[in-house]
Amino acid sequence: MDVLNLAIASIDFLTLREKILLRKNIDTLEHLAIMSIEELSSIIGRAVRSEWKGKWIAALAERSLKIMDALGIACLVYGEKDYPPLLAETFDPPYILFYRGNLAVLKGHCLSVVGTRRVCRESAEAAFEFARQACASGWTVVSGLADGIDSFAHRGAVSLLEEGKLGLAPTVAVLPCGIDTIVPGANKRLAASILKGGGCIVSEYAPGVPAEKWRFVQRNRIIAALCQGTLVVQAPPNSGALITADFALDYGRELVFHKSCFCPEAVRISEAAKKSLLSRGGGAFSAKAARTCESYVEDGACVVQNFEEFVKVLGSEPGSHTIKKEQLELF
Repeated sequence: MDVLNLAIASIDFLTLREKILLRKNIDTLEHLAIMSIEELSSIIGRAVRSEWKGKWIAALAERSLKIMDALGIACLVYGEKDYPPLLAETFDPPYILFYRGNLAVLKGHCLSVVGTRRVCRESAEAAFEFARQACASGWTVVSGLADGIDSFAHRGAVSLLEEGKLGLAPTVAVLPCGIDTIVPGANKRLAASILKGGGCIVSEYAPGVPAEKWRFVQRNRIIAALCQGTLVVQAPPNSGALITADFALDYGRELVFHKSCFCPEAVRISEAAKKSLLSRGGGAFSAKAARTCESYVEDGACVVQNFEEFVKVLGSEPGSHTIKKEQLELF
């Protein structure tokens, strides 16, 4: 791995285009380390207002490379042959994608399964069974390894290992932190099962980068971008799962909701979350402006009961599987 690319990837105030420009105009890590803010601004074509610490960035890159070598972490730079094509076609892909495991599972049919951490029993079972069916059918399930729906989706995939179906449990976890750390820590055993099952763990962040709140949102765009479609299993108003839903729509991906989003317990949890937001949000949040599972369905998103219906939606004409608001009561 080129240590200069590692250093450029860690400059978080540069866009992808600017990182590519910088790499084309400098040849060594030493050049980057002693570069002035004026030279950097000249190369990328805009005045840099952020604090510039070239030597610190260079030292961080050298440290990251040592960790990668020690832990067997690999990476791909944007534009390289095996860089995931669906991710590459978006307007904001990472300059470097770090990974552990079998990245090739992202070359086939991929779907993301997302949802809340505070999960009801019906939604947990739905995420588990949906992922298990998808992997058994040759699809790769992508999620965020978080507690709740993410974990149940990953577990549904790796449950095939217990059935002796090695190599038929491909699931990919996208991290909101450095590739050397599993967040939450309680899911380390699950992460190991993902790798054992022929799956992969990916991140746009180099080793040592901590999980911060804004990185969870950034991570969500990658979950959506890697897949042909996204399934929301349970999501309170304005939740991270619905941020992923918005990314899926921005990227032109299919967005589908599982019927468990509208089961009584999920609705109760959603209403409690809405009241909490209203009490804390003031002018920043209103029930009218809130994005909810129902609002996406009203706008034309489909509702499915299982993986088979999801596949039919992906292969159908847009709008042909739309469910009207009154039909939600049937679920």
